[in-house]
Amino acid sequence: MKKTTHSKVMVIANKLVAQGWGRATAMIRAWALVKLPRLETKVAGVAFGSRQLALEHLAMYAPESISIHLEREPGNEYDKNAVAVYAAVEGSGSFCVGYLPKTLSALIAPLLDAGKAVGALFREVRGKYEPWMNYGMVVEVVA
Repeated sequence: MKKTTHSKVMVIANKLVAQGWGRATAMIRAWALVKLPRLETKVAGVAFGSRQLALEHLAMYAPESISIHLEREPGNEYDKNAVAVYAAVEGSGSFCVGYLPKTLSALIAPLLDAGKAVGALFREVRGKYEPWMNYGMVVEVVA
């Protein structure tokens, strides 16, 4: 049986309410996820550890040779809905370059927890225009 748009929205909204969101906010966010299945966002936490070196390294590759995957981290001490962003270049291992922003991970985590296919596409590495600026990364989340 194929789910209707309305039932998809209700499933997502109910999961958000179970996480503590208000019903009205959960409904708005659920509709946004169902109706806007692609969302471009900056990756958070890119200045931690050796992530800046990893982004500098990624900036040297053609965008089509970089793949992104999302991994749920329910035991993360800073965010119970944490979704890590891993980048890989063809023929090499993957590296955690950061996390989805908290507001977005609160929407994506219930989907990943329910076994739904949520992917991400590499868009670009930004920054390092001046010596004191950091690199950043933009990905497109596909629900």
